[in-house]
Amino acid sequence: MSFRTGVGRDIHRLVPGHPLVLGGVTIPADRGFATHSDGDVLSHALVDALAGAIADGDLGVHYPEDDPDAQDARSLDFVTEFGEHVRKAGYAIVNVDSFVVLGPIKLRPYIEQMRSNVAGALKLPLADVSVKARSNDGLGLEGEGAACSAWASVLVRPVDH
Repeated sequence: MSFRTGVGRDIHRLVPGHPLVLGGVTIPADRGFATHSDGDVLSHALVDALAGAIADGDLGVHYPEDDPDAQDARSLDFVTEFGEHVRKAGYAIVNVDSFVVLGPIKLRPYIEQMRSNVAGALKLPLADVSVKARSNDGLGLEGEGAACSAWASVLVRPVDH
């Protein structure tokens, strides 16, 4: 059996007056992502990781910014759709490991809902999905609260037919 891994990363600037959505959860905050979709960096990193695992482009290839269907889209729906794409390509998703980096806004109260949302989107048991949060100890754009980033790693395996 040939396992494959994929790694994804995304970062977006945070601006006042926009929603902050991570892993499909709207986090109460005074700033969020001013992006084409809802800007959910965790979901975007997951799609990139899944695409990388099956060597099939990246988020921008499958969901280009100039696509009117992606305007104001819920990024967790991209994860659901791309999970199906991975399965149709002949792979099973084994597990997901991820983390979100954001300084001044505490994410711990929302981690379990993010895990649950990702598990549901990918049709995985909750035990196979990890979401963690880091503050960056006030360092860099994420630590200062000017941006939020996410990293994701996935493991897939070919499906035996």
